[in-house]
Amino acid sequence: MMRLRTYAGLSLVTTLAVIYHAFNSRGQFYPVMVYLSTSKISLVLLLNMGLVAMCILWQLTKRLFLGSLREAEVERLNEQSWREVMEILFAITIFRQEFSVPFLAMVTALLLIKALHWLAQKRVEYIETTPSVPKLAHVRIVSFLGFLLLLDSLFLYSSIKFLIQTRQASVSIFFAFEYMILATTTVSTFVKYVFYVSDMLMEGQWEKKAVYTFYLELIRDLLHLSMYLCFFLVIFMNYGVPLHLIRELYETFRNFKIRVADYLRYRKITSNMNDRFPDATPEELSASDATCIICREEMTLAKKLICGHLFHVHCLRSWLERQHTCPTCRALVVPPENGASSSGGQHGTWSDAPRQGSSTSSTTQGPGVEMATDNLTPHQARLQAAAAAASIYEKSYVYPSANTLVW
Repeated sequence: MMRLRTYAGLSLVTTLAVIYHAFNSRGQFYPVMVYLSTSKISLVLLLNMGLVAMCILWQLTKRLFLGSLREAEVERLNEQSWREVMEILFAITIFRQEFSVPFLAMVTALLLIKALHWLAQKRVEYIETTPSVPKLAHVRIVSFLGFLLLLDSLFLYSSIKFLIQTRQASVSIFFAFEYMILATTTVSTFVKYVFYVSDMLMEGQWEKKAVYTFYLELIRDLLHLSMYLCFFLVIFMNYGVPLHLIRELYETFRNFKIRVADYLRYRKITSNMNDRFPDATPEELSASDATCIICREEMTLAKKLICGHLFHVHCLRSWLERQHTCPTCRALVVPPENGASSSGGQHGTWSDAPRQGSSTSSTTQGPGVEMATDNLTPHQARLQAAAAAASIYEKSYVYPSANTLVW
């Protein structure tokens, strides 16, 4: 922020110096305007001052709605900024014939508005994972999302209006597409935040939240994929192959495909949770610490996974929407159907590992060593002790080496 203040002060001084020189040498208003708009040095300094003014407005908006940024938000901002700058430069090459000062100003405004959207998404994620959030933070984020949606709608309206008036392809197609993507993202983020608030008002007992959130993101990805396809075709028909869109189109299609596959897997797992995951007995609850690792609350009723760990049924359902492994030991919740040869299929058989290892050892050493079960090797003894501790305390123990068991 201090560097921006210093740069803004220097830019203001140089801009005032150029304006003073123009009035001192030209005298009248019209010749001064002609000089400032035709002189390359004056034009560069004025554009630089305009950029500084936009950055100051961006900083004020960020300070008003978000306050100070967290480290994760700054990291997200830095990562996305360079990526977007490169994509914008590729887009400029397509519309290079329409390059002008207004076009440069619109591109800069688009980058700054996109940065605000990244921060809004990151802040909503932070609020969703924070136990206690002050009311001011909720007021700020709701106002911020409303402000972003207003900006997206205004720029989208102006771009579409210009396209309707001119009735020809222009750079406004690019801006209309970008702000349409941003508007749908803002609406999706706001609806996701509404889901979070509703679940908070229900004290975390809204079991359908994960399902609705998944449907929301699925619909958003489908809309984005449709928009990218339409924009790709429009640009291809009027300007040629849009190279900067190929990666975005591929990533959007891949994410949508992964989300559909996750949804089908999620529906398959949760369709018969009562049969697939048995209820934990009171003895198992008392043997464990009776705390759900997902929500950090005490359990009176719980579901038991194949690996033996216990969770609330609604917490487990919410977790399975994103992951298909145990939150504690990362074992697969449901082993692959092809079973024993798969790497994830061994997660559910930890308690049998020492017995399998000892039996294998006795068979390979031949007759006369049936006493191997009584005289275990140090490695097998450690495995047996770890399995016993896991069965008592429901903790994941140290994994054996790859030579003994397949992970």
